[in-house]
Amino acid sequence: MLAVRKAEPQRGVEVVEIDPPTPGSDEILVRVKKAGICGSDRHLYEWDAWAELNFPTPVTLGHEIVGEVVSFGPGVENVSEGDLVAVESHVFDGTCRACRTGNAHVCENLRILGIDMNGGFASFVTVPSRLAWKVPDGIPLSRAALFEPLGNAVHATIRYDVSGQPLAVYGCGPMGLMAIAVARSIGANPIVASDISEYRRNLALAMGAHATVDASSESCDEELITALGSRPTRTLEMSGHPRAVQQALRLSANGGKVVLLGIPPTPVEISVADDVLFRGLDIYGVTGRLIWDTWYRTETFLLQHGETLDPMLTHTFSLNAFEDAMSTIMSGECGKILLDIEGAT
Repeated sequence: MLAVRKAEPQRGVEVVEIDPPTPGSDEILVRVKKAGICGSDRHLYEWDAWAELNFPTPVTLGHEIVGEVVSFGPGVENVSEGDLVAVESHVFDGTCRACRTGNAHVCENLRILGIDMNGGFASFVTVPSRLAWKVPDGIPLSRAALFEPLGNAVHATIRYDVSGQPLAVYGCGPMGLMAIAVARSIGANPIVASDISEYRRNLALAMGAHATVDASSESCDEELITALGSRPTRTLEMSGHPRAVQQALRLSANGGKVVLLGIPPTPVEISVADDVLFRGLDIYGVTGRLIWDTWYRTETFLLQHGETLDPMLTHTFSLNAFEDAMSTIMSGECGKILLDIEGAT
């Protein structure tokens, strides 16, 4: 089968033929139909400082997947052959303190599909059956491929009540765009998005932002506050750019709520006293989805508002064209990129 592999700790990947996996006890074999390229896949591809410290090699990339269950090992009872499933990418043990207190997404022994174990940029992938989420009728395949990343955006956006709140969104990549759609659906007002890319700022408007600002402008701070009518009481930092992280904290209203989701490639310097303590900020870090609360909420959003995500689904590539997909991502002239994997040879 074809797979996108990170064989060596260096920049780039390979699309190669490997043997298909066999499901073990409590595992399912999924024929992958579509998969999304995540920002962490870009970190892996570019092999930046953060990737070098956190990612083992070799590994098959890919953790945003939807596919068909084609077989399973002993002990599987929650799915059947032919079921269409999305997959939770955080592989939790279910026994540690975090798991036993409702925080399986930050399991003390966490492994992540496509990072710590072979992932779904391949014709087939095996995963623990407990990670499978049956996709209901009424959700098209391209939207079903968004379950996992959309869950991040849902988790981030509803952490604090955004209804009627002036909301700043830093970064109009796929995570920021999905967060805008979620925030608009629950009444955040106004929503102002910041990005250096005019293409992505236009996508943000299509997704429901009330206004955008150019993050590269010297007057970006003033423009954002003017567009919001005040400092933001709610902030979503979705880009991971060090300057944006600093700006998100610096511009927040006193007593504001700030959610950090974007992964900076290098450590970020902030003034804990001036930017956080003396201004009473409430900061929350997002990694993954609350299992399984976020999944129920994400499914509801896809069923009721899924069409609002369509403007961001700008490109689809075959598995063989993975390099072209990465080039498009690095150009900044795209929204969410999906890989059409079913039938890849």
